[in-house]
Amino acid sequence: MNQLIQSIQRDWLKAKSKAQAQCERAGRHDVARKLAECQMFAGYEDLPELVRLMFSAQGREFMTSFEFPKLNTFRKFKPYNPERLGVYIDFGEITLTDTQNVFLVGDTTAVVKCRKTAAYTVCLMCGAKATVIASGYSVVKIENDKKSQVAIMTQDNAKVL
Repeated sequence: MNQLIQSIQRDWLKAKSKAQAQCERAGRHDVARKLAECQMFAGYEDLPELVRLMFSAQGREFMTSFEFPKLNTFRKFKPYNPERLGVYIDFGEITLTDTQNVFLVGDTTAVVKCRKTAAYTVCLMCGAKATVIASGYSVVKIENDKKSQVAIMTQDNAKVL
């Protein structure tokens, strides 16, 4: 596991450098500077710490905006049962109820029901699909890459961001 995480950290450094150059070319110097300064992924994290970084605002934004990591990299984590931490990789069709942090990847199609008075995060990458049903007083933050699809249904006083 340590070698896998260190390998991904090296790939992240390359992706971060590429994203920084992309932002510089687009004239987004403030974003490029922030990318250059970012040290949040050190390479010595364990799986729960890595997933915590994925669910952070900066992690979600970087991953969905710059499509990192690729699906084949995500798949390397399947033997470690990442679904216990809310990361569903090539999981087929599933229904999740009141799971506050959900990261759907690849061949995963989910119905995500958010019913409690709570904050939820739903992130999709690499072609994942979801129908998010928000009800009650739930607040749901959804982020996805260009390859993924989300349908949203709100009921009662729920909010989707």
